[in-house]
Amino acid sequence: MENQIPNVVPLNVGGRHFSTFLSTLLRHEDSMLAAMFSGRHQVERDKDGRYFIDRDGSAFAHILEFLRHAKLPPPDHAREVYVEAQYFGLQVLSDKLAHFKDVREEIASKEQLFKYQDIEALAERVLKAVPPVITGTSKVALLMDSGWKARSKVGDVVPNVVPARFLENTSWQTHECIQGDNRDYIEPFCPADLPVRVALVQQYLQRRGYDVSTKLETCEFSLERGKKSVWSDLMTMDVFCGVHGVVFTIS
Repeated sequence: MENQIPNVVPLNVGGRHFSTFLSTLLRHEDSMLAAMFSGRHQVERDKDGRYFIDRDGSAFAHILEFLRHAKLPPPDHAREVYVEAQYFGLQVLSDKLAHFKDVREEIASKEQLFKYQDIEALAERVLKAVPPVITGTSKVALLMDSGWKARSKVGDVVPNVVPARFLENTSWQTHECIQGDNRDYIEPFCPADLPVRVALVQQYLQRRGYDVSTKLETCEFSLERGKKSVWSDLMTMDVFCGVHGVVFTIS
């Protein structure tokens, strides 16, 4: 049995009250809004008998203006209205809003996050290393290479492998390095992907209220500059750290 919807429909959308013609709500037949008030579905009412929709009332005011007069919202409201247009299945409005700057950026961001699905996990790893209360700034490095390589000092081709005797001695660990106390390694990035993924992590953190800057850093520590006497049998090589990663400065 169909529900009888009055010609003038009283609405309560997220606490804001509206009244409009039923024909206005049914204007786009393929929308969810039209389906809700087609009479085929039960729509909850509040204590005053208004049809209740648990959505953003401020954004719905712009939805209603579009249904009445095909009027688009001002640019600074485009993003939230786009979200509601998507919810109500108003594809015509969604398509028009997709040309607004903020909405285009939002769509592009979601597409990038879908493509790089580890962005949220990387951002959470950064936040995990940040103290709950930040006084001043905090630095966190996502390291992309565990470091320690060998290169020839005499022009020979040397494999990118550190001799075992070097790794048996821990004296190399005393040098200053971007690792600091944070040894949070991630898999090596494709060079073409690195700027995009770093930018997405930065954007993810900024949208959650953090002031973030980033810098790609490489540890330049080398046995050529300090500990070569310990490794007299490696004098034809220079053993160097080479750890590199993205340092996030967060405040």
